[in-house]
Amino acid sequence: MQKQSQLLVNKEFWDNYASIYDGKKASFDRYLRKRNLEILMQTFSPGQSLLEIGCGTGTEAMIMQSYGCKLTLVDLSYEMVKAASRKLNGEALFVNTPAENINCFKIQFDGAYASFGVVNCVTDPEGFFGKLHRILKPNGYFVASVINRWYWGDFLLSAIRIPNYLKKRLKGKGNIILNGVESSATAHFYSPRTLAKLASPQFKIRKYYALPVALPPPYLNPAQKLPRRLFTLLDGIESVVYNKFPFKLFGDQTIIVFQKNNIV
Repeated sequence: MQKQSQLLVNKEFWDNYASIYDGKKASFDRYLRKRNLEILMQTFSPGQSLLEIGCGTGTEAMIMQSYGCKLTLVDLSYEMVKAASRKLNGEALFVNTPAENINCFKIQFDGAYASFGVVNCVTDPEGFFGKLHRILKPNGYFVASVINRWYWGDFLLSAIRIPNYLKKRLKGKGNIILNGVESSATAHFYSPRTLAKLASPQFKIRKYYALPVALPPPYLNPAQKLPRRLFTLLDGIESVVYNKFPFKLFGDQTIIVFQKNNIV
């Protein structure tokens, strides 16, 4: 009952967010989504059938469709699904359902992805990975960009008194903030190690990357606020260290590539 209640709260939050989502994410899209899409395209091939879990307004779906993938999109928010359908001109299968209900599909997909915190908002992550395992084909990949539990930049931001998420990360969860106001929608923060345990034995982690680790987090709008030369310098550093140990452990978010275990 508590999980169902939280789902309804989360749905209301994302329904209200849908109309302003693209505007809020404009800066974010310029440098974070680009890297996320690069990894999606490295993982998946044109012609594959993919399930996008938490599709939002369909920004990534448009690009992955142009890349040649066959898409099915799900989101718990009806308003997000409507926005995504408009962007893709209805040229995909759209299902208004939460990530917790992906076992509703009676087919198997070549792969799946969930970008920018969708997994953080799932109310039953272990159950989610079990359901995902059943709807992916053998050796199928799942790519998730997840808000990280341990982000080194929060300690720096705290030291110079810039608002950040250190307290919530240390606690392991917190309410989602929109326009400086805390909502009742909640998110949990996960390290790659914790997610490996939650996904086991259904999935194993193949690769993971920091997103970002050298650049400031997206809520500070670095693409707009930093001098161009400084942004370019940090972006260059980012390109070198984002997939290197130990840097990849301590980004604001982590892109994780899971692969289905065929024998559980």
